[in-house]
Amino acid sequence: MSIKLRLILSNIAMITVPIILFMITSFLLMIVFLGDIREIAEFLPESHSYHKTKQKDTLLFLALKEKSASNPKELLSKEYLETLDTDLEKIDSGLVIRKNDDVIYVTPELEKVRTQNLPDFGTEKSFRSLEEIGDQTFAIKQHDFYLQDGSEISLFLMRDASPWNKFVRTFFPILFGLCLLILIATNGLLAYFVSKSIIKPINQLKKAAYFIKSGNLDHSIKPTKNDEIGQLTQAFEEMRIQLKESHEIQQQYEDNRKELIAHISHDLKTPITSIKGYIEGIRDGVADTPEKRTRYIQTIYAKAVDMDHLIDELFLFSKLDLGKVPFEFEKIDIKDYLIDYFEELSFDLRKQNVELNFQFTPTGCYDVLIDREKFKRVLANIINNSLKYMEKDKRELIISMRSTNENVEISIADNGPGIPEESIPFIFNQFYRAERSRNKLTGGSGLGLSIAKMIIEEHNGVIKLESILKVGTTITITLPHHNCSKEAKS
Repeated sequence: MSIKLRLILSNIAMITVPIILFMITSFLLMIVFLGDIREIAEFLPESHSYHKTKQKDTLLFLALKEKSASNPKELLSKEYLETLDTDLEKIDSGLVIRKNDDVIYVTPELEKVRTQNLPDFGTEKSFRSLEEIGDQTFAIKQHDFYLQDGSEISLFLMRDASPWNKFVRTFFPILFGLCLLILIATNGLLAYFVSKSIIKPINQLKKAAYFIKSGNLDHSIKPTKNDEIGQLTQAFEEMRIQLKESHEIQQQYEDNRKELIAHISHDLKTPITSIKGYIEGIRDGVADTPEKRTRYIQTIYAKAVDMDHLIDELFLFSKLDLGKVPFEFEKIDIKDYLIDYFEELSFDLRKQNVELNFQFTPTGCYDVLIDREKFKRVLANIINNSLKYMEKDKRELIISMRSTNENVEISIADNGPGIPEESIPFIFNQFYRAERSRNKLTGGSGLGLSIAKMIIEEHNGVIKLESILKVGTTITITLPHHNCSKEAKS
């Protein structure tokens, strides 16, 4: 049940309960002031049958009123009044008739009543009133009329209301207090249960937020209900999971960065130490022949080139990461571009005993926007990365290209050792290396593929990797077409 529905139901209960208690209290008050529960029917609307909606004493009283208007003399006759005794007994009532100030008729049940305390002539009421007559309480219906000689006649239809009235007057304060107590208890319980259903999950969220604030991302919370707070709890739990995953990735990045700095420091220090040693050899006369001095100088140069390459790669990575590298895009036919590039590359690959196989579909649109030099850096990083790890007698690179409806796909596959499955999701991450050694034949800075990914993303392209251990690795670059017509694509 949602919080909104709970609040609506609690508000309805808080409204209906007081209304019910008010009706009960009003009912009791009517009994107190009217003296008889049956008199409440006087205030209800009459429906289908007049006789069914009127009480018997009311019908008798109305008959007496009609008689007073049609034949008052007969009404006052003893014979007629005696015929009323049976009807009066059935309704547990009595009749008193007063002429001027003298009582001319009293039923046996009312003989001991102090008739001098009856209401005066002219105080007739349309409903039964409650009157204290001596020590007793009576519910009285009064009708006043005049005789032809001007005499004042008053009819009093009376019922003893003392027992019931005394009971209600005695217990009314208790009943009223009980109703008030029920009202307070109902509102209190509703407020307690509604607030409990809201405050408890909020406290759980508060506790979970405190754990996250303290750096504990392992404390999970489960929603107990499918209401608004339950949905908030579920969203909070999903946020915690994402924060934990982000924290783990960030920690992995940090560990890789620290390891990279340590390895780069080693890679920089090693050639510097070597350069210092060779220079000292020249200075101390160890290289005492022209051949030795030439070899020493060539080694020093090679070490300096390695350091320059490493520094250049770090500098490029930093600028790409900060978005400070300018790109000069131009529209080219990538098919022709790659044909020229791989034709130039094939001479160097033959020296390394690497077979290059370039395959493509002649038809289709191959127009793309690229930065020639930056894209060449991508291809060089990927191919050099593949060549470093190839240890088979027959080394092979297969480059394939095809044009789809929206993109151009370039795949570079090798027959190297492959990459472990657990390393594939992180292979393009900055500072990540699947091969951890610093062997100069295979190791590197670990930034080559990260740089390639950054450059391809600047081209609005996508780069992805697939690899199978002991089979090889395939890297696919996807670039969007540039202004290719439908006819060219077909």
